[in-house]
Amino acid sequence: MQLQRSKSERTPNPSRPGLTPAYSDWARLSWSNISGSSFLGDKVYQYRPLEEQSIRLIRISPERKTMIKCEIMHVSLEDPPRYIAVSYAWGDPGDTRRIEIEGCAISVSASLHGAFQALRQRVESVLVWVDALSIDQQNRDERAQQVQLMPDIYSNAESVAIWLGPEEDDSSSAVDFLGQVAAKAKYPDKVSRLLTAGARNGDLAAVVSLFERDYWRRLWVVQEVFNAREIYVYCGPTKLSWDSYQLASDAFSEHRGDMAFRNDQIEGRRAVISPDQFSYAQVLIYQGPASLPDLRAYMGDGEGALLEILRACRRKLASDPRDKLFGLLGVLPDEIRNEFRADYNLPVKDVYTEVVDYLLKTTQCLDVICEAIHFPVHTSSANLPSFVPDWSHIPQTTSLACKFGFSAAGSTKARCAFLDERLNKLEISAIPLDTIKNKGIAVGTLCNLGDYLMAFLHWRALLLDSFRQEDEESRQRAEEDLATTLSLGQIPSPYNWPSEWRTACYSIFANLIHERLPYIPLDRTLFDYLNVAIAVRPEARREYLQRHFGDRMMGRCFCITQEKRIGMGTGFMLPGDQVVVPLGCSTPILLRPEGTRGEYRFVGDVYISGYMNGRAAEQWKAGKRSLKKYVLH
Repeated sequence: MQLQRSKSERTPNPSRPGLTPAYSDWARLSWSNISGSSFLGDKVYQYRPLEEQSIRLIRISPERKTMIKCEIMHVSLEDPPRYIAVSYAWGDPGDTRRIEIEGCAISVSASLHGAFQALRQRVESVLVWVDALSIDQQNRDERAQQVQLMPDIYSNAESVAIWLGPEEDDSSSAVDFLGQVAAKAKYPDKVSRLLTAGARNGDLAAVVSLFERDYWRRLWVVQEVFNAREIYVYCGPTKLSWDSYQLASDAFSEHRGDMAFRNDQIEGRRAVISPDQFSYAQVLIYQGPASLPDLRAYMGDGEGALLEILRACRRKLASDPRDKLFGLLGVLPDEIRNEFRADYNLPVKDVYTEVVDYLLKTTQCLDVICEAIHFPVHTSSANLPSFVPDWSHIPQTTSLACKFGFSAAGSTKARCAFLDERLNKLEISAIPLDTIKNKGIAVGTLCNLGDYLMAFLHWRALLLDSFRQEDEESRQRAEEDLATTLSLGQIPSPYNWPSEWRTACYSIFANLIHERLPYIPLDRTLFDYLNVAIAVRPEARREYLQRHFGDRMMGRCFCITQEKRIGMGTGFMLPGDQVVVPLGCSTPILLRPEGTRGEYRFVGDVYISGYMNGRAAEQWKAGKRSLKKYVLH
């Protein structure tokens, strides 16, 4: 059906600089397009093409009736009027409400309707930019063009309005509590008293629910907050400054010792917590505002900032997998942003492979391929090569290079090249090190204390069996290597020697096994560690194990190579996988021979005791090791 121009089309208002009227053409169509096209509910808005550096704003009329009334108009970003940029979670597309745009009743998401209700004024109209209505979601080219403008859209806004959603789960009490904590953030004693009282009266439980809302998981939130001049957070009828949210969140982190309550001590907290949920204290410390990384710390990293920012935002959600890159363009340094264009016509594979290509060329570092985490095994429709990270996948583990300052290849630069135009095959130069002979059971990513304890017993038994014919000194050194490997070489103070760290490690594991798994007998060596005094209180053993061992064992398994080197790497490994140290890579990696063309599958990174800080590269430079080319597919 050919749409006709509306007879009611308005003329520009010369008193409002930068405003141009939009067309008012509507036809009867379905809601579904509000989340991915130019259709608005029962009517369709005939979007007029945007001029360069122009955006659409929504004018929310003053509160006269229950129905929200709006107008759509074009403005130039070069001379925009004062407007508010809205940051919110789209919510369930099937849960809709009615608003009126230029005389036409249309359906919008309940979340957007709630945001408009919160922003609508009694006397004056309000200009807002909101993605669902301001962008023709069906027009891929326009979406791409507007994504490139997102930093300007949010930085030019007078303020950014975060909409967390309606009043529920005592959210008003939570916001009031956050305001109190923020106001007393400079007074530690007062904050401690507030936290203690909040645990008893339900305020902390309310904050936990607030920090668990879907909004905090959105990827787009990162750049919306990053580029904002001023931010206010709305939830139900409440309004609080972003600064107050941040101050309270920082206070929770600084006072983590004051939140060592059991879940049953928290009034109002849900009695049942799913295995993949954080404890309430972890939610307060790591979620909510704390879940938004401080990206300014990476701005001085040059081209490497792209990898650091992708890592920092990996756990954020985006409905379109391409947005795991496009949604971060607005926070990247200009020299990186200018190398990428948001193009929704590109396949996901091309977008993700382009990231690898850019980082290999500009940084001469291979660490990006270690972000291709294959355990637990997951399926991807993008058909990615094994060395290309699937950024839409949110793994429960991180790469070794992400957290620890390893330099397995020393100061070497990567030697690599793509062998085909489609970038499906990557040739790298690496130092052959060893081959996996035995592997222990893998620790899953949804695990409890018992899983760690059973893994320790199995891994140690594997070690003892492999070294049973060695002399006593070699066996002692192997057990020290086991303790060091379990913590990925990160030995905390006051332990200065591997032997001291083995004592602490074995004491903690032996005592927890004795307490939690009393039906499993300890061998003589472990039994002797039950009464060894270490600098960890009995009540702190579980937390200590989680912090220094559990987080590092999760998603990984113990391994012993053919030359009896000890390591720990991805649970995806198999006996026969080759251990190599690529030039320009922070860690050794595992490669699996596949096919008949001499090609390899990238399996994952691996910790090999004694080879994490340049030893293999030094041996290669001294002529004691060779360099070999490997083709990855």
